[in-house]
Amino acid sequence: MQILPVITNSKVQLIGRAVFLVSGGIDSPVAASMLIRKGVTPVFAYFDNYPLCDQSAEGIAMETVRRVCNFHALTGATFYSIPHSHDLEKIATRCPQKYSCVISRRLMFRIAEKIGCHENCEAIVTGDAIGQKASQTLQNITATDCVMERLVVLRPLVAMNKQDIERYAKYIGTFEISIRPGVATCGIPTRDPSTSARRILLEELEGRLDLQSMINNAFNNARIIQI
Repeated sequence: MQILPVITNSKVQLIGRAVFLVSGGIDSPVAASMLIRKGVTPVFAYFDNYPLCDQSAEGIAMETVRRVCNFHALTGATFYSIPHSHDLEKIATRCPQKYSCVISRRLMFRIAEKIGCHENCEAIVTGDAIGQKASQTLQNITATDCVMERLVVLRPLVAMNKQDIERYAKYIGTFEISIRPGVATCGIPTRDPSTSARRILLEELEGRLDLQSMINNAFNNARIIQI
């Protein structure tokens, strides 16, 4: 893969705002970098699964964001840290385990959309690449995106392979941060996650949850940090 040269915000016209979902893993900082270099202004959103994941996970995610911002000479970015472990526990106890991951993702997208509307964003950006995880099959991506009502979802890595993503991460300096112990995990251990969840079934299962309350609580309790 040819590594494209950096384009900082001083050299490109800003073309809009988007919520960038970040986990601290390898993929999401690369996705963020690719759209920042095209002129998209980021609002970062991290879903904090502690104590279901390591306490250091949030710090790792924030460090990857700082590295991306420094690489692109970007200042003043907003970072939302959204408490998510309580919602995960509700999903795990009220819904079948095999669907917990995709239901969690659908909730995260709804929360991100609320943040995006509040921040005057036009899109949500993720580091998804087809087939890398159970949540990233074409069927589950479709089942997740259909919850969006006002914003679109952008996936700049969708057709890339893992080697190319890792090469780009090394180029921007986030790879070594993202492979540290403690990077955020899903938080819900699932042996046999569904790879082809159907929208109608998911909507039926979500009827066991008070989704609007969960969305509002997550938004209202988010910590907002300036990077």
